[in-house]
Amino acid sequence: MLANIFLHYVLDLWFFKRVKPSVAGQCYLVRYADDFVCMVQYRQIADEIERMLRERFAKFGLSLHPEKTRTISFGRFERQNACREGRKANTFDFLGFTHFCGHSRKGTFLLGRKTSLKKFRKACKAMNDWLRRICSVMRIEEIWPILAAKLRGHYNYYGVSGNSRMIVRFGYVMIRAVMKWLNRRSQRRSFTWENFSAYLIHYSLPRPRIVHNIYKPLPSK
Repeated sequence: MLANIFLHYVLDLWFFKRVKPSVAGQCYLVRYADDFVCMVQYRQIADEIERMLRERFAKFGLSLHPEKTRTISFGRFERQNACREGRKANTFDFLGFTHFCGHSRKGTFLLGRKTSLKKFRKACKAMNDWLRRICSVMRIEEIWPILAAKLRGHYNYYGVSGNSRMIVRFGYVMIRAVMKWLNRRSQRRSFTWENFSAYLIHYSLPRPRIVHNIYKPLPSK
């Protein structure tokens, strides 16, 4: 919390009062805790802002992360430019999502988001480790509400427009993991796919769904 308040003065107010009015073209900053993305219209402006950021942070004993900090081209023409230059279109990770240049059904530019592979693997590992620890010491009726809460939390965060494939994949991987660890509770297998599916009908778990429809039109005033 203190770091968040500190960066409000070190970065946010400084950026909007000093940097944004002094540069050419569009210029925006999005920050959450100590992660932020700066979006500008021109490459030379991006290089200048990065220099200014390093100088500003140095005054307060801070520094930009050497591996996370990079300047990339991005936007509606990125895919065409990447194709012309013989490279992959740039993407970037922010707040657990990989952001990429997509397009709508009408063919217009669309900012795409999907769960980053790093966060996906981390979430799968954390759930698998939890199941391994508790499946042999807790009854299934005790496990189920906690498991449901964990799945619901994942879908509530990652269930944004365009990310249905990744949350469905997560749900599938977790169902397989649950059945695997339940079957390891004893030498005798408790479930087959057929009777486990029947069990889920009676004792259902949260299903993957889009919680945040970010492309829904705003209501007219």
